[in-house]
Amino acid sequence: MPAIRSSPNKATPSGARDSRLAAFIQLDPIAQSREIRLGLEPNIIGLVASEVLNTSIQSLLASLRIPSSTVTRKLAAGDRLSSGESDRVSRVILIHAHAADVFESGELAAKWMQTPHAELGGESPVSMLDTQAGYDEVQRILQRIEFGVGV
Repeated sequence: MPAIRSSPNKATPSGARDSRLAAFIQLDPIAQSREIRLGLEPNIIGLVASEVLNTSIQSLLASLRIPSSTVTRKLAAGDRLSSGESDRVSRVILIHAHAADVFESGELAAKWMQTPHAELGGESPVSMLDTQAGYDEVQRILQRIEFGVGV
């Protein structure tokens, strides 16, 4: 990702310490789309798992339906994630940033994202982010919480 550079241990709006995550969040939607099409670097998955969700890489990959063997292969070969894989990972980054704003805490946002929700048929928000329809529904729920409308 040419526009996204790393500076470890720097706080971001969502509570993560890696500036690559903050840089992605701050891009406009067109630039985010370009980064997704180019393909995110596979090591971003570890950052999202540990810095954003405070969960294991395996748990995040299972939620996003990305085979761990794919990520391992791409890391070894120096390849980027596909646009589809990058899109799923970017949804986690963006939803967490929105949830951190709504809950005023990155930690609370991460917990909310991993907790089953009745409005999602008992699924956790993070497990819905593998599809656009799921992402849209999670966004809708966050907006209802943000504006004080019952969920």
